Amino acid sequence: MNQATNTLAPSYTNSLVQTEAASSFLSLAATETGRKAFLGDPEKFDSGVGPDLTNAHIALRDGVETIGRLLQDPTRNDVQRHEVAGVVAARTIEVLEKSKAAIERRAEVLYGDGVAQAEREFAPRASHAALESEIRAYIREQAKEPDGPVKVRAAMLESKDVAAVIYHSPGFLVGLNDATHSKLRFEATERWVPDAYKRMTDSIALSELTPKFIKAIGSIRASFYNPTLAAKAKLRVQI
Repeated sequence: MNQATNTLAPSYTNSLVQTEAASSFLSLAATETGRKAFLGDPEKFDSGVGPDLTNAHIALRDGVETIGRLLQDPTRNDVQRHEVAGVVAARTIEVLEKSKAAIERRAEVLYGDGVAQAEREFAPRASHAALESEIRAYIREQAKEPDGPVKVRAAMLESKDVAAVIYHSPGFLVGLNDATHSKLRFEATERWVPDAYKRMTDSIALSELTPKFIKAIGSIRASFYNPTLAAKAKLRVQI
C-alpha cells in the first residue's frame, strides 16, 4: 500500500521559526531600511559610533542571509538547521552587544564632556559676585509672578550673566521649581554654549538606541531559531 508523505510546506518560507513575527522581522532585517529602523542610521549619529553601528548592521545583514541559505540547505534536516541557526544567532548577538556597549560608553562620554564644558562656561566669577547676587534677587521676584518665568527666560537669552546665574545656582536660591529650572539650564546651554549643547543632545540621541538594540537582540533570539528543536541535536547518537 502506498502511503502519502504527511509533510506540509512551511507557511513562512523565509523563516525557520514558523511565526508571523519571526517572518516579519527577517523580511525587514534583510533590507537596509529595516536595519536602520532596528539599529539606527549610522549616518545620522555621532561619528564616534559610526563604525560600531556599521558593524551591527553588517552582522544583522549577514546573519539574516545565512538563515536564508540554511532554509535551502539539502544536507541538513530541520533539527540540524535550527542547531546551526542557534550558532548564527549567538554570533550576531555578540556583535550587537559589543556595539551597544560602545554606543553607551560614547553617550556617557559625550554627556559628561557637554556638562563639564557648560559648567566651565557658566562658573561663578568672584569679580561678578555683586551682580550675580542682584540677578538672583531679580529672578526670585519674577518667579512669584504669573508671567515671571517668561520674563526670566527672555532675560537669560539676552544676557549671559543671567544665564550663568540660572545655570550654577540651586533652584531654591532663584525660586524656580525643578522642572522650570532644568528646562532653563538646558536652554541656557543651547543659547550660550552650543558645542556643549550638541554634545549633550547627541548623547541623548545615542542613549535612545539602547532600547532599539535590546529589542533587536530579543527578536534575533526569537526569530533565527527554535531553541527546543536546536537542543534535540544533543540527543544525537554518536557511532
